[in-house]
Amino acid sequence: MADIEQILNGERGDVARLAADAAQVPDFDTLARRGRGRRTRRQAGALAAAALAVAGIVGVVQVFGNGDGDVRPGPAETPSQTPSQAPSQAPTEAVDDPSQAELAGVVDADDASMYSMAVTPGDPGSMATLWQWEDQRWVLAWTSDGFATRSLRAVPSGSSVTPAADGTFVLREGWEGAALRIIDGDDVGDPIDVSLDESPVGAGEVPFVLVPETGGSSLVAVSADGEAHTVPVPAALDSLQSFGNRLAGFVYGDGLAYHWSDDGGATWQDADPGPGEFPPLVVQSAIGQDHAIFEGGDGATLFPFVAIRTASAAAPAQWTRTEAEKDGDHVTLGGAWNEDGEIRVLASRWNSEDRLVDAGVWRVVGGALEKVTSNHPEISDQSDIGALAFEYVDGPVVWLPGKGPGEVWRTTDGGATWERFAAR
Repeated sequence: MADIEQILNGERGDVARLAADAAQVPDFDTLARRGRGRRTRRQAGALAAAALAVAGIVGVVQVFGNGDGDVRPGPAETPSQTPSQAPSQAPTEAVDDPSQAELAGVVDADDASMYSMAVTPGDPGSMATLWQWEDQRWVLAWTSDGFATRSLRAVPSGSSVTPAADGTFVLREGWEGAALRIIDGDDVGDPIDVSLDESPVGAGEVPFVLVPETGGSSLVAVSADGEAHTVPVPAALDSLQSFGNRLAGFVYGDGLAYHWSDDGGATWQDADPGPGEFPPLVVQSAIGQDHAIFEGGDGATLFPFVAIRTASAAAPAQWTRTEAEKDGDHVTLGGAWNEDGEIRVLASRWNSEDRLVDAGVWRVVGGALEKVTSNHPEISDQSDIGALAFEYVDGPVVWLPGKGPGEVWRTTDGGATWERFAAR
């Protein structure tokens, strides 16, 4: 685990990577002055607990508000999901296996914290969710029938899960993925042997991101039968994500380089979107769609909308930077995706007194945001709104936590309509 001196005094690339591990925060001067000391103290703990699972789905951890959701919380005690980095900390194995009753007590508690989730594409009844239990262990719950029945398992902190083929899931145990296992029905398989022979992601395989201790990202392709191999990626690639069969991430050097592959890693393209010192928020975009990234993160807990950079799929080397319009409010982002050529974001507006003004799903129009009218505004109007998962099933699917215990909601039309599902 990184210590405070490493965070404060490290090289720019190291600081940016560690910042992405912990979470992301606004770059407004007033918040920085008030929160820097508090953020530094809390970030030391957050680095040990932060997790963003990016592997076919990108999950952004929801930081729950205070019930009314009208006052911006300080830096989060719970992890924030950026895209694919985690501290260099090996998983701690459980000494005693907890009972099923103990695990159920964690998952079913009224104040239980869900970190992330994975859903079999096109089958929301087939779901896996991760819940906080102890510092070194979390609880994994999974089902094939919408949680009418379920299985529970203690897993090391930093674990993540993603759907594979035929209703199976791939479990990565621990921050660096000390073991990958196939979950098929109630059965959790033995650790997968990963071939070091590099090849692109193939048909029926899902990409899974690992985080070596030396930084950057390693990509592994896993099939439902437990076969796995490494996938070629650019050196030092950071915040790697997969969405709609597109792989995308960025590399720090003299500036910020954006990399993507539309053929499973067989070939990679790169572009210079402009200077950058802190981790950007890469917009979820599928094969053939335009490219976009948001700038603004400074390495703490909230990600401000400072500017957006865009490039068309036809001319990916030509980037346009548009600054966010200033209207007296600050805007923080909890996820972004391409909805039929239109960029949409999960966003919260805060006034100069750091009180929540509005939250939900918004269209990005130039440097401005236009609210998407929703049939369930109480679902999306939460402070620090953030996605639990993104998936792609003939288009973007976005999952959010609900206000009620153990409920999640999804939208398949860009935030206009929402459906409720059980999550435990």
